[in-house]
Amino acid sequence: MKTIKKIGLSLVLTLSMTAVIFAQKTVITSNELPQKAQSFLKSYFSNQTVGYIVKDIETRSVDYDVHFANGMEIEFDAEGNWKEVDGEYQALPTGFIPSKIVNYVTKQYPGTIISKIEKNPFKYEVKLSNGLELDFNTAGDFVRIDD
Repeated sequence: MKTIKKIGLSLVLTLSMTAVIFAQKTVITSNELPQKAQSFLKSYFSNQTVGYIVKDIETRSVDYDVHFANGMEIEFDAEGNWKEVDGEYQALPTGFIPSKIVNYVTKQYPGTIISKIEKNPFKYEVKLSNGLELDFNTAGDFVRIDD
């Protein structure tokens, strides 16, 4: 029985070390981003100064993290689609945010700004300057306040 536990532990350690070996973060230039990400930056963040960009290669995915000099960050997937935009408590440009979300926030929470947005295949998560976190479905319809 102890031999089986040792083999299992060895296997887990080997797999863990293999995953670490294949995970790789590299600093890259804007020109090395996928074209879609480059276009996104030019369209919505052309007035921002890029501090650095990290290409994060993991076993099953590739992500790009753009860090601006003012603290804002954007995460892109391997194709250059935005996954998360974090304004670090600063107002985000709203041109890329579904208009239903922008309209809802403007009407329901006047005087607030969208400071962070994250999208996944099932929903959008929006953080406002007043600290509220709102969930919207993929069509941009309000679902609930996230606590």
